[in-house]
Amino acid sequence: MTVELPMLSLVLSLILMSGTWLALRGGMVADTGLTVVGLDFDSLGMALLAVLAACWFWGPMYGLALILAVMIHEFGHVAAYRVCGHMDARFRLIPLMGGVAISDRVPDSQAKDFFISLMGPGISVAPMALAFALSGMMPAGLEGAGEFLWIFAVVIASLNFFNLLPLWPLDGGRCLHILTMRFGGGFATYATIATSAVLGALAVWMGSLLLLLFAVLGAAGITRHIAIARAQTPLQGGAWFWAFGAWLSVLAAHLYGSWWFLTQML
Repeated sequence: MTVELPMLSLVLSLILMSGTWLALRGGMVADTGLTVVGLDFDSLGMALLAVLAACWFWGPMYGLALILAVMIHEFGHVAAYRVCGHMDARFRLIPLMGGVAISDRVPDSQAKDFFISLMGPGISVAPMALAFALSGMMPAGLEGAGEFLWIFAVVIASLNFFNLLPLWPLDGGRCLHILTMRFGGGFATYATIATSAVLGALAVWMGSLLLLLFAVLGAAGITRHIAIARAQTPLQGGAWFWAFGAWLSVLAAHLYGSWWFLTQML
């Protein structure tokens, strides 16, 4: 008996979805149930502007795929915040800049901080795999749906691969800062400043004003983040190796999913 590749991919993606749910099961809903935190007129207006801007600049399919990818990514951070006891966590979409997840309290340990930073890209692995699997299983007449699913899979993989690069203030840069704290606060500080400079140089090379603005704003917050990290309970023992392995695994998954896009860009 043989198992067709699309069906095998679907089964594997559903296993990933189940694993993601188990990892974040304590943070999928707020205390009051399935609610949208921070849903007000300003939030709706910003979200609408973000959707319209994305569709205008990248076209309807890519724009909607990007917004959906950002929402899933930011919800991963929110769910991780809640798992760590931050039930006030919420996020907003920002036109042309993506989104931001926030809480009124900072995590009290580096392990929680790392988990929160990683789970934006982490929650995105399963939807990426599911979209890739379903894109090749659409029946006749639904080719457009299959195309959108494939676009969404590539977009969410590319977005999260870039986000996990060890460049401050990306999530990967935040993870790197926590990991390098193992070798001393001074080393972690220099590494963070260096990666921030690399991101700024990358923005200049790409001619991206938005990325440059993001790098500058992130650089302005380095001092505060370093002070917070030093006050947190350190990441120790075997937890460091698990964290490093988790970062590499999620990065590799999104590299695989974004490979087509990267080969077109480079």
